Amino acid sequence: MKNITIIGSGALGSAFANVLFDANPKNNILIYGIDEKELQDIEKGRNTKYFNDIVFNKFKTSNDLNFSLKAADYIVLALPSIAIDSVIKSIEQNVEKEVLIINGCKGFYPNTELPLHEGILKKIKSNKKIRGLVSISGPSFAIEIIKKSLTSVVAIGYDKNQIAEVQKLFNNSYFKLYIQSDVIGSEVGGIYKNILSIGSGILNQLGYKINTLASYLTRGVKEMAIFNKFMGGKEKTIYGLTGLGDLILTATDINSRNFQFGINFIKKEIDKNATVEGLTALKIVEKIRIENNLNLPICSTLYNIIYKNSDAEEEIKKLWNNDEDEE
Repeated sequence: MKNITIIGSGALGSAFANVLFDANPKNNILIYGIDEKELQDIEKGRNTKYFNDIVFNKFKTSNDLNFSLKAADYIVLALPSIAIDSVIKSIEQNVEKEVLIINGCKGFYPNTELPLHEGILKKIKSNKKIRGLVSISGPSFAIEIIKKSLTSVVAIGYDKNQIAEVQKLFNNSYFKLYIQSDVIGSEVGGIYKNILSIGSGILNQLGYKINTLASYLTRGVKEMAIFNKFMGGKEKTIYGLTGLGDLILTATDINSRNFQFGINFIKKEIDKNATVEGLTALKIVEKIRIENNLNLPICSTLYNIIYKNSDAEEEIKKLWNNDEDEE
């Protein structure tokens, strides 16, 4: 039996808890959160905010972060990237025995240009009680996981033994982890697919159809590969689950918050409380693009539309006419 603490009582935290329970019902799983209604729901085997009336396994919960960390063998991060820094500080201060951190978040570490995995590693490297970090990434909507749809993701890290350990911890009959040691390439895929998914939502709401979307996403993958090369990732990783696979998921389905944001942006119905990781990623990638003279026309176009209030149709026309002639 292992003690597993999941930080985050939202959709992803609930989904991970069920995956871990179905992988080994003997494990002791605790979910930490700050939303009392979510916690009460989870203890009854539901999370109605995200999953309506779907019934799943019942889990113990706590709104006391320090208490939640003390007995943990594994700490699973399932929360927005903006909250990561404060949580990592709490983990450093309150773990009482050796623990492995498992990160399910994507994006950049808050207030830095470091991909999340790299940023967390930098913060925890001097703490002897934190024995390592493994990230999980890939095409996986929480609602589909809760429904036990066949799902494949990737366990990512620099220590092969720890990656294999996490693979064994999560693998069950419907949730499969592959192993990947290209941390940078995997993180770039998770970052850039969110940016591209915002653009897909914009195109969708403007009435563009499948011909346009297919061209856009194909060119988007090329752009992702350019950014990945600059960051130091391996090219082949872009065409795996953490790149192309995750892009197909988030850039084509209404369950994607980034895709939905693109739709709502054109409709001028933006939910200011929604977590949209692609917005932060877009700002940072555009800054990196300018500083290093990278050829990322889709990123630049989306930045102009969202942050400079440029007319979306005009920006799309300029992108279409000014893109390279050679594939």
